[in-house]
Amino acid sequence: MRRRVVSIPLSPPPAEPEYPEYDQVRAEAVRRSAGPIDPQILPKMAIVAALRGRTWCTAVIGRAFAGVAHVPAVDAFMLLVADELDLVPPVPQRVAAAQRLLEDQRARDRARADQKREGERRRWELALSTCPVDITVRPNLKRQGVARDMPHAVAAVPVRSSRGVHPAGRALCEHKRSPRQLGEPIDGGVVTCQSCVRYVAEIRPMDAPRPPSPAERALLQLIATGVVFTLRHARSGPVVRVTTERSTGRAGGLGRSVNAAVLRLQAKGWAVPDEGQSATGTGSYGLRWRATEAGTAELEG
Repeated sequence: MRRRVVSIPLSPPPAEPEYPEYDQVRAEAVRRSAGPIDPQILPKMAIVAALRGRTWCTAVIGRAFAGVAHVPAVDAFMLLVADELDLVPPVPQRVAAAQRLLEDQRARDRARADQKREGERRRWELALSTCPVDITVRPNLKRQGVARDMPHAVAAVPVRSSRGVHPAGRALCEHKRSPRQLGEPIDGGVVTCQSCVRYVAEIRPMDAPRPPSPAERALLQLIATGVVFTLRHARSGPVVRVTTERSTGRAGGLGRSVNAAVLRLQAKGWAVPDEGQSATGTGSYGLRWRATEAGTAELEG
C-alpha cells in the first residue's frame, strides 16, 4: 500500500493590530492584491521586509511575521502600503509578551552556556596544571554535528596513561579504528573532550614510573601517619602491620597485615623501615615504616 501525504493549509491567527491606520492599510492591500500580481513587485516586498526588520513587519500585519514567502499576499502588500505611508506602529501586546519570554529564555540559555564554558575552562586548567608534558589543543575536523571542531588534547611526545600508550601528535582519546582529522593548534584553547581531559590528568612520560593506585595511596597515607610497623610474634615471623587496625588472622591482635603491599611500595622506592625499633603506641615495639622523598612526592602529587 502506497503512503499518501495530505497537506492541510492552516489559516493564520487573527490579527491584533495596535495602530489606528490598520483598516486603511489592509483595505489598500486587498485592492492591490486583487487579480494577477506583477512578479516585479515580489523583490520590492522582500527588500522592504529586510530593511524594516521582522519586528516592524509583525507590528504592521498584527501577528507574527514568518517572512514574505510564508504570509498571504494581502499581508505582503500591507508591508508596501505601510512603508509608503512611513508608519511605525507598535508591536501587538501578545506578540510583544511572547518576544519578551523568548528574550528571557535566550538570556537564560546564554547564562547557562557561559557557566558551562567556565566550568570546562576550570576543569581543563586543573588537569593541565599537573601534566608533566607539553600539550597542544587542536580541533577535530572529521566528524559532523555537535562533535565537529571539538578541541582535543595532543601530546608532543609519546606518553602513558591507564589506557596504555598514546602516540605523539595524536589526540589522547584517539583509537586506531577511529583516527581523528586534527586541525591547526588553538592558542589558549580549552579542551572539551572529556576523555582527553581525563587522560591529561594522568598521563606520564614513557620512562616515568606508574603513579600509585588508590590503594597504594591510602597505604602511603597510613605510613605517613606512623602506624605501620614490622612486628614479630612468637608463632609467626616478621610481618608488616597497621597497628591501629585489628584483624582475625594469625597474630591479628598486633594489627592488620599489609606485608605484601608494603614490600611492593619498598620495591618502588616509596617506603623504607627504620633501622631501630620504636614503640607502636599499643604496648609493643617494632620497625616503623616511613615514606621516602619519592613516596612523599607521589602522595602530594
